[in-house]
Amino acid sequence: MIQYINILTKDGKSLLFRNYGESDVDRDLLAGFLSAFSGFMKEISHSDIKTTATEDNKYYYTIFGGLIIVVCADLNDDDSLINPKIATIKNKFADKYSNILENNKWAGNRAIFSDFHKEIDNVILGSIKISIIGLGGVGKTSLLHLICGKDINLEYVPTITADITSFDGGNLDSDLNRDITFWDFAGQSNFRSLWGSLLDGTDIALLVTDSTFENLNSSKEIIQDILEKHYKNKLVIGIANKQDLSNRLTPEFCERILSQGGRNIKFHSMVAIESMYREKILGILKEAINSLNY
Repeated sequence: MIQYINILTKDGKSLLFRNYGESDVDRDLLAGFLSAFSGFMKEISHSDIKTTATEDNKYYYTIFGGLIIVVCADLNDDDSLINPKIATIKNKFADKYSNILENNKWAGNRAIFSDFHKEIDNVILGSIKISIIGLGGVGKTSLLHLICGKDINLEYVPTITADITSFDGGNLDSDLNRDITFWDFAGQSNFRSLWGSLLDGTDIALLVTDSTFENLNSSKEIIQDILEKHYKNKLVIGIANKQDLSNRLTPEFCERILSQGGRNIKFHSMVAIESMYREKILGILKEAINSLNY
């Protein structure tokens, strides 16, 4: 994995630094080290990405517009995966800040580059994938529309395979600077064989029920056959939807039924067709996203 990325001037002034590894990095020492190699770096083409390795890490570096990008990665990382990310970051940074840097409008305040953190995090880490799973008709799509602030269609229209929706996460005010991608899975039985593969890369799963005893019993299969077997370490949040109906079971009861077998799934009451619940689901998601270990 990428340990850190540094964008700096050729004289060693760091403009932007992001650390993705577990250990702290001495940024001043790093800047001095890179500055010592600035003369050598002038010899490489602006389109080149070069690498050098130490005993512990591999370093990628490239130059553009008087700046240097340095990426520290693990020794076994694949160049074909790292190089496109570096090229993307270089192009995005140049597009956003070239006017400031080329016309000597930068006075040395690195804070002006802080709004680029999200751009880098999205390129390096990718978006946060939240999968919405549950049987057909429990309100998964309504929940997604509630989250995104879209109009909710009260007529039931089955999802086919999966709907993929991007969300910038601005309403969540999360500590993580990444976009969010929601995957709304079709709940019909003929699509459930696809759930295992569609869940690949999931960071958070929202398990939606309609809060009926019959649905809870059927939802046990989702936990036992998919989540427990293949995604045991993923965060699963229970949504006890349709709490406005007379035959609904409480979130606490849903939790007792579906938390058997070692996995404790916290359930939250929800009426996904009511806009007043949007603040609640956004709060649930914010807490979950901030708990991710990135």
